[in-house]
Amino acid sequence: MTSKKMNPLYFRLTSDEVRDNCIKTLFMAQQSSEEVLEVIVQPESRKRSLAQNRLYWLWITQAADEWGDAKEGVHYDFKWRFLLKIYYRDSRSFAAMCDSIKALQDLDLQHYDMIAKEVVSLVSTTKATDKQMSEYLDDIYRFCYAQGLFLLIPEDLAWVRD
Repeated sequence: MTSKKMNPLYFRLTSDEVRDNCIKTLFMAQQSSEEVLEVIVQPESRKRSLAQNRLYWLWITQAADEWGDAKEGVHYDFKWRFLLKIYYRDSRSFAAMCDSIKALQDLDLQHYDMIAKEVVSLVSTTKATDKQMSEYLDDIYRFCYAQGLFLLIPEDLAWVRD
């Protein structure tokens, strides 16, 4: 007899109470299941924070206004310049996809350009970890500074770059 398929459970161990609830849940799941259960313990992979996102769009707006560009254009340019490189370095599957697309460049430049532009458009900061987003923000800050644009950092967001 097989047991009912369980949905995976996730716990962020942020306190003794959460840890205790995790242990109780694990014990109860094991008692009520006839199947072997799998438990994975790993460091948290935190996505970029809302504060990082807020600072990012503030900078996108500032750069777009300063350079007379659309916000979406600046967003696209920064993803192309900086975010793709971060994802390429950190994700084997993303790197393999990029390498495959790059191989198309010598064979069919028109299709390469079309596919490459679509990839940049689909790349999203929402997939970035907080560490990747911090690096991305630092890259943007340095780039803009080199272009003579001093990006504003509101007092309530100053901690985001620390």
